[in-house]
Amino acid sequence: MRVFVTGAGGFLGGWVVESFSLAGVPVRAGIRNWNTAVRLARRNSDVVRCDILSPDDVTSAIEGCDAIVHCAVGNEEVCVEGTKNVLEAARRARVRRVVHLSSVAVYGKVPGTLAETAPRQARGNPYAHYKIRAEEVCEQYVQQGQPVVILRPSIIYGPFSDTWTVSFAARLMSGSWGTLGSHGEGTCNLVYVTDVVQAIYRALVTPGIEGRTYNVNGAELPTWNEFFSRYYAALGCGELGPKSVTPMLLKAKLLSPVRNVARFALNRFGSKISRLHARSSLAARYMNSTESSLKLTPTPEQLKLYRVRAEYVIDQARQDLGYTPLVGVDEGLRQSVAWLKAYGVVY
Repeated sequence: MRVFVTGAGGFLGGWVVESFSLAGVPVRAGIRNWNTAVRLARRNSDVVRCDILSPDDVTSAIEGCDAIVHCAVGNEEVCVEGTKNVLEAARRARVRRVVHLSSVAVYGKVPGTLAETAPRQARGNPYAHYKIRAEEVCEQYVQQGQPVVILRPSIIYGPFSDTWTVSFAARLMSGSWGTLGSHGEGTCNLVYVTDVVQAIYRALVTPGIEGRTYNVNGAELPTWNEFFSRYYAALGCGELGPKSVTPMLLKAKLLSPVRNVARFALNRFGSKISRLHARSSLAARYMNSTESSLKLTPTPEQLKLYRVRAEYVIDQARQDLGYTPLVGVDEGLRQSVAWLKAYGVVY
């Protein structure tokens, strides 16, 4: 079975390509830009350029492949039209199975014990909205007979994760972050990246599961406060004390318009901004300072997340796929910190 992986230049896609390659599974890595191929080049991987918004790119990239792992993510067009292009190419090529990576974000930030049958609701979250629409595309192709399996991972962390590994290390070590009292007593649904890779492989090879959807979660369910404290200790910083939440809430609200402007500017004028950053030291300092402030400050959406007591159950994945999460939080954090130190992200 030769597997094509979309979004292979990203965090999860890169892990899938490297893990499959090391396990002897023939795999082809699809990347949008060649500058994301550095990590994959270490393994002498089969890498092709594939913009999933180009039907011709996708058709060419999947030639000779028997299965697809669809990890690519981006804006609404990438998530929805890109998924449609991947599934259409898979249908024409009679690919045996497509594993589509969605997210537990499709449930919205609602409390409770949530199985795959829980209703999908974006609740104003653009990312959740994109993922719901992409799932709807998958379901349309399932109705046409396309063999698709949807996985909904929770919060994926581990080496190479900027969002949940690098950024949180920087926040915790900045001195401006601590436990958040009642604001941090929500459930932190963490899953280590290799457990997600395990679930992906099982979703590829398990017979008779076409058209089904599975939550993918970790072995433990700490609160966010517990996660912050355990990560802080793993970083070698000692015991994490409480911080006043009010300034953090205020700063999150004040920086929200800045985030929106920055996101719009990068989407619309990304190449011009990059040139300005390279040519002007003053502009570079301002941009770097703004970026640092944004990274060290939670978004209003994240602050809401830290309060939600929700569990994404994996009973169906255990039963159908034989999936069992193997990496506990302390071990996952230990490996994450070892990577952070090896790559000079932290000292």
